[in-house]
Amino acid sequence: MTDTKNSGDKTLHVPGKTLSLKRPVEQGVVRQSFSHGRSKAVVVEKVKRRIIGPGEHPKPEAAPAAPAAAAPRPAAPAPRPAAPAPAAPAPAA
Repeated sequence: MTDTKNSGDKTLHVPGKTLSLKRPVEQGVVRQSFSHGRSKAVVVEKVKRRIIGPGEHPKPEAAPAAPAAAAPRPAAPAPRPAAPAPAAPAPAA
């Protein structure tokens, strides 16, 4: 029988990081205030918009074809029943 593990084989290794470009991100701190009086500092990030150079065409955004058809209309309100006639006042005895 032959051994499936050979001590002379090279072991697998993880390749180095791939090169990638990260978009510049600006960070800032703002105060978030709540209706009940509490406030806290939160970190916000602002991503810069990509500027399209000459010769590059922006990708067309998929606009909704029919926004009215996508959102169903609310049903008409149900007719209210007629108010009951006020009861006749009781005769004074």
